[in-house]
Amino acid sequence: MQKKLIDAALKQYALNGYHGATMRKIANEVGIKPASIYFFYKNKEDLFIMAFKQFLDNHFDKMKSILNEKREEPAQNIFSAMFEGIADHHKGDMEGTDAYISLVTSPIPGISQYLYDHMKRYNEWLVASLDSILRNSYPQMQADEIDRIIKQFVLIGNGVFWGIKLYDGADFEEQIMLASQLMQSLLEELHFKYM
Repeated sequence: MQKKLIDAALKQYALNGYHGATMRKIANEVGIKPASIYFFYKNKEDLFIMAFKQFLDNHFDKMKSILNEKREEPAQNIFSAMFEGIADHHKGDMEGTDAYISLVTSPIPGISQYLYDHMKRYNEWLVASLDSILRNSYPQMQADEIDRIIKQFVLIGNGVFWGIKLYDGADFEEQIMLASQLMQSLLEELHFKYM
């Protein structure tokens, strides 16, 4: 039942925003009385925080899975796979992605705190993982260069994420290809310098 409630909350949030996503609409979608929701969640804010957590955790798990699968490949392949993973994950769950975009701008203090905590945890994992990949690929690379490449990856990855809402079909595929090519040119610079 909790999974159904979370899915309904994300759907309602994506369609109606936080204020329009009432407990009544969520309950109707699941086929229960609104009061029954309080058996699982203490209030609307608690339900949305759990929905938000599920969405963010699913994204984090997807990125970990890609990195584990590609860990032994060249850095360029890993970066490209991660861009594709961002796109696949969010395109595959547009309802969740729309809800996420709405939740990020939410007036709910608990969600803001959870987002901050999650992003801190995700960024620490991402930086440590990409740092390890770059050090393995380019052992002589200086820490400031590693930091720059990671920041560039994050910037390009954010562009891929927001491109999901801006581009469709072949145009979006082109954006992913361009993101990978841009990352490849940054890494080729390193290859010439350190190999």
